[in-house]
Amino acid sequence: MADDAWVRRQAAQLVQLLALSRDRRLHRDQVIDALWPGLSWEAAGPRLHKAAHYARRALDDPGAVVLRQELVSLFPGHDDVEVDVREFARSATQALQSGDETLAAEALAWYRGPLLPDDPYEPWTEEPRQSARSQHQDLLRLLGRWHDVLTEDPADEQAHVALARARAAAGDARGALVQLERLEQALHRELGAAPGAEAMRLRAELESRTTPRPDPAPMPTPDAAAARLFGRRQAGDQIRALLDEAATGRGATVLVTGPAGVGKSATLDLADVLARRRAWKVARGGASGVEGPWPYSPVLEAFSMLCRRHPALLDALGDDYRAEIERALAGRDLDWTGESGHQRLFVAAAELMRVAAAGPGLLFVVDDLQDADEASLRLLHYLSRCALDERVVLVLAHREPAPVALGDVVASIVSRGGGHRLVLAPLTEGASRRLLVDRFPQLEPDAAEEIALAGGGLPFTMIEMARARVNGSGPMAAPLPPRALRTFQRVALLGLYFSTDELLGLADGTEEEIYEDLEVALAALVVEPTEGGFRFRHHLVRDALVAQLPPHQRSRGHQRVAEALAALDRPPGRVAHHYLAAGLASRAVPYVVRAVETAGALGAFRDALALVDGVREHAGEEHLPVLLSRRGDLLMALGDPGAVAAYTEAARVTSGTLHRLVRARLARAAAVAGDLETAQSALAGLELEGDEADGSLLLAQGNLAYFRGDMETAWTVASEARERLRGVDDPWHLVDLVGLQGLLAHQRGEWFSSFRTELHRTQGHERLAGALFDAHLCVAENLLYGLEPYPEIIAEGEQLRLRARQAGALRGVAFATALIGEAALMMGDVDRAEAELEEAVALHADIDAVGGQAHSMQRLAEVRLAQGRTEDARRLLDEALLLARWSTVGMHLLQRIFGTLIVSAPDPAAARAMVDRAEATMGEPDQCHFCAVMLAVPAAVACARVGDIDEARRHLATAARSVSLWGDSSWHAAVVEASAVVALADGDVEGHRRLAHEAARAYESVGHHADAARVLVSVDAAG
Repeated sequence: MADDAWVRRQAAQLVQLLALSRDRRLHRDQVIDALWPGLSWEAAGPRLHKAAHYARRALDDPGAVVLRQELVSLFPGHDDVEVDVREFARSATQALQSGDETLAAEALAWYRGPLLPDDPYEPWTEEPRQSARSQHQDLLRLLGRWHDVLTEDPADEQAHVALARARAAAGDARGALVQLERLEQALHRELGAAPGAEAMRLRAELESRTTPRPDPAPMPTPDAAAARLFGRRQAGDQIRALLDEAATGRGATVLVTGPAGVGKSATLDLADVLARRRAWKVARGGASGVEGPWPYSPVLEAFSMLCRRHPALLDALGDDYRAEIERALAGRDLDWTGESGHQRLFVAAAELMRVAAAGPGLLFVVDDLQDADEASLRLLHYLSRCALDERVVLVLAHREPAPVALGDVVASIVSRGGGHRLVLAPLTEGASRRLLVDRFPQLEPDAAEEIALAGGGLPFTMIEMARARVNGSGPMAAPLPPRALRTFQRVALLGLYFSTDELLGLADGTEEEIYEDLEVALAALVVEPTEGGFRFRHHLVRDALVAQLPPHQRSRGHQRVAEALAALDRPPGRVAHHYLAAGLASRAVPYVVRAVETAGALGAFRDALALVDGVREHAGEEHLPVLLSRRGDLLMALGDPGAVAAYTEAARVTSGTLHRLVRARLARAAAVAGDLETAQSALAGLELEGDEADGSLLLAQGNLAYFRGDMETAWTVASEARERLRGVDDPWHLVDLVGLQGLLAHQRGEWFSSFRTELHRTQGHERLAGALFDAHLCVAENLLYGLEPYPEIIAEGEQLRLRARQAGALRGVAFATALIGEAALMMGDVDRAEAELEEAVALHADIDAVGGQAHSMQRLAEVRLAQGRTEDARRLLDEALLLARWSTVGMHLLQRIFGTLIVSAPDPAAARAMVDRAEATMGEPDQCHFCAVMLAVPAAVACARVGDIDEARRHLATAARSVSLWGDSSWHAAVVEASAVVALADGDVEGHRRLAHEAARAYESVGHHADAARVLVSVDAAG
């Protein structure tokens, strides 16, 4: 059937659900639980009948879907109905049980690809989809169709080894080695994965058959290199001191800088050796502006290497964190919703770093940072903040002068504490001579003197000159004959690293000639073997090869590289880069479209934006609407006010669902900017149509109505969102709108009664209950900081908990327990708060409600601070931060958790560093405008206490905007109190006194007498 025959998505889902069930029928309650979870028969019945009606129309048969005697059936009474996935399962089972290849081939004819690919997240599709995929793979193995197995799973070791053996049996030992190289490359995309024993034995056997390579000049081991590092005593002493300090739990970041060839890599080797001598773990990666195939590449490379060397680390790393890192590491195409800003990768990377540092310590090294993508710089900035209280030293090397983006990151790391510069100057003449004598004892003294003077104190240059003098060759790539030189000039355009497949795809000549050129380059020390392929011996070797190419040849070379990478199905970002370098922006467009999806999904927003801006003037009608809409999404994710203009431009060229999405997001961007007229204009005429734009449209309509003071419309929109909510896997904007409904109920004085109704409605539907209770977390804070007396909140909470227990609603019990604990904390009953919140943490953990667990842990951390147990509080907050990232309501939780982390910092400098850490990891979509005050107030105070007045005032402005959305609450007083702190830090003593008294009166007005007294005491203390 044509896709356009299904005018209603849920009609199609109804038919799919029934087709997957036994005998093609289900009880109506089973259908409702699958398609409309949480709705009663009265609410869902009309939807079921409507879906059945449209299904019968699409199937052109009035008896196709029948509802009778509480059963829903697909083609009841028909014996001639075939369901391909069921026929496939039946025939596949028979073939696999018998091992019959003929039956296996017949079974494969039923396989049509992944089951229901348009519904990847529907729970009722998960088991049949995985079962069909597993049987398909097993059939391919039975038939020996190893290439097809690798299409499904590129890291399948059995398939790679089988193909390698087949090539070796056919006399192609080199081809077999290439196949094993592909296995190694595929395994590098999985944390801790390395080839197994059979693959390693086969590799050794094959290498013994191939022509021996000429032995290259011996390369020094890291230990030997460190022992023979000349003129760098100060650098060694600084690294040793920082390693010693980090061993006590005070981590640091070292920024190694200097001109090209000055010895930065050798200094990194020194740090490597010194760390290993202390039994530290070491992770190393390197950036490249050319071959980096995906965002965060150098950081992920370092983590991947770390886990291959220490696979036991993965046992201590949570499954969610591992999956998030592997998702980014894989380099595969990813889909981006255009709205998800949760930087889960940052938290997962920080957790892996923490796990690795749990023993003696961790050295984390990244070289050539001047070539790193912007996303990698942000992640390293975040990790540098996280390292401050861990046994971690980050050593980051870059050439001078640094690009602007890198310079900003370096300045921030150094200025905020924990960052140290290590500037490498050229060697003195004496150190230069000692280096040359050590490396080349056969060099004549006069020649050593001459090279030491001519080399300008740059170790790399002097070593190359000495090697040329000793060997009688020219510098760097000069020993290569013309054919090999042409080959490796083109390969150099790939970047520092390359695979055998890439070499074969780029070089001219026969395969035998290409391998001869490779052997020559290896013997000449132009390239060297590395894990999964080869690399140029040094960046400067590669740079010299590229520099020899005239501009027109370089342009043609980049085009050839792009075409070869596309043929090898390499990541689209690499292909796009080379087409752009070749001046062929129009050819880069389709690859940019794919690359932007992946970069956006991973949070690499600025890198994605640069790609879009590089090609949008060259995009045609097919790609321009997507690129312009993504441009708006990227600017919105960055919090850039230019998002409004970008969405306006996109709205002119889009159509259908994409057009509706663009206008809904335009309205949201305009509302955030305070332009309510533009927001209203963008939404004019848009209606719900049952497509993916509905969620964004509802969110925009609800927020606009609330900001305009139209509470009735806001209530109607939020109620519609509530009817659409299914569970914890729903888009965050639906959950957010349910929170808006709760906020409106609170303003009406109906929150507790509304909440009791939800308890009843969600009974027996734990997934839905989890989403709903999470949505109300934000509302509960409004209640707690408002005018309601805490004893009354506790009494209502106890009634709510009793009803939840009677109904068997465990999520409700946990929520009510946390609410009681919060109220007790805020009224000063620390003992009861401790008991209730400890119970709330345990209850939420038992039912796997990570949002509620993170929230309860944050509040329990506040209890620990009140008890003077600061270290315990920080441990709770660190764990809560990790959990919050995987919660639907992370955008609400993150700001309050970071706010408490700032308050719990041991000193003003650490508090200021925590402000930076919070901002480094949170994008605009990670922020709730209501909850922003919970971070902005402590951030303003922290900045003021270290004299950073401009930043303090910026955070105060954020707090003022946030608190304007609340009703009467103690947060108004907190903002005024923070203003008093800023005034005092700015030398305005009279302003401090005036604002402090104003804050005390504001606290008194909402019944926070203890806070009022505390503020007045601080006035007296300030004099």
